[in-house]
Amino acid sequence: MLCLSLEDRHEPAVGLNGDVGELALAFGLLEWRSYRVAVVPPGLRHALDVAGKVHGKLFVEVDSPSASTCRRRFPYRKGAITALHDAEAVDCFHWIFEENPPQADVERRFDQLLPAEDGDSLLDRRIELIVALIRGEPDRNHTQSELAAALGLSPSRVLHLFSEQVGVPYRRYRMWKRLWLATEKLHASDNMTMAAVECGFADASHYSRAFRDTFGVNPAPVFRKIERFERLV
Repeated sequence: MLCLSLEDRHEPAVGLNGDVGELALAFGLLEWRSYRVAVVPPGLRHALDVAGKVHGKLFVEVDSPSASTCRRRFPYRKGAITALHDAEAVDCFHWIFEENPPQADVERRFDQLLPAEDGDSLLDRRIELIVALIRGEPDRNHTQSELAAALGLSPSRVLHLFSEQVGVPYRRYRMWKRLWLATEKLHASDNMTMAAVECGFADASHYSRAFRDTFGVNPAPVFRKIERFERLV
């Protein structure tokens, strides 16, 4: 995840107001440090304090065509938050925040920032198959034995390889993927219950709890306050 103070899955974060120290991130024993732009690697549990200011996050999926570009442009160390200096990324987030451009323009801007590289996947082909299963059938709980049989590996080897490749355990990634797919369906249908059930949640309450546990906020107030929200592929 790229996190920036405007205000990883590979996460850059960016602060959009003022100079250094616009957002504080902590992990491990909760030693708080200030960042303008930071990269949070996949699987790293962390806390974020934006002091009431605006911030932006860019989540790049490990199976995204831009994953390789993202890793090269925003390098990071596993198990640690990495400070980043990238004026173009900051300008991109400022432009989105200040101009509120159409989705197509946002996609073009991100394509310039992180060009897609077809055929340059970061994933083992066997793990790509598991990710495709989750994406294609998000309402199904593929068991460890089913995955092992599909890949011709032992169940323990499947889970170890998945965590090694993706950066997070299989079940945790499956929940993450379901949340994003449900959000995409919610945007298309405006029906939280239908979106939740189609992506493997028991009901809208189950989806809301999972969303809150993952992102720290309830989905309904977030989407009510945002005039438009899109999941950019």
